[in-house]
Amino acid sequence: MSRTAHRIVKLFTAGSVMLLTAVPALSATRSDQPVQGWSAMAGVDIATLLDRAQDLPETDMAVGDQPYCADDPEIHRTLKSDFSETRVDASHQGTELWGSDQMGTWTLVAPRGDQTSCIIASGIGFDDQQDVEVYYQTAGLR
Repeated sequence: MSRTAHRIVKLFTAGSVMLLTAVPALSATRSDQPVQGWSAMAGVDIATLLDRAQDLPETDMAVGDQPYCADDPEIHRTLKSDFSETRVDASHQGTELWGSDQMGTWTLVAPRGDQTSCIIASGIGFDDQQDVEVYYQTAGLR
C-alpha cells in the first residue's frame, strides 16, 4: 500500500472513531450539557485500554478493531484541525486530556515512549471552566 493510501486509511479511521463524538458535539456546546464519555473500543473499559495502548500497533498496521494509534504529530493535528481541541491537562496516569470549548468535545490520549499515541476515550460536554477531574472520572480513571 502506498504512503498516501496509508495516510488516507489513518485519517478515515480517525474520522470514524471521532465521528461518534463529533455528531452529538454539534449540540454539546451548551453550558448545561452533561459530561459524557465513551471508550474508543466497544466493550473495553478505558482503564484496560490505557494498559493495552502501550502495545498496540499504529492504526495502519492493525488487524481488527482497535483504538486509533498514530505518531504524535498526526494525533495532535487531527485533534486540533478536526475538533478544535487543545491539550488541557497531562496529570493522570500519563494520559493527555484534550478539549474544545468551541465543539464541546474532549479526548483522552495515551502517549507512548515511541513518539506515538492512542486515543482511548472521547466525549462531549467539555467546558474549560470545569475541573479536569470530571473528565478523568467520566473516563473511569479516578
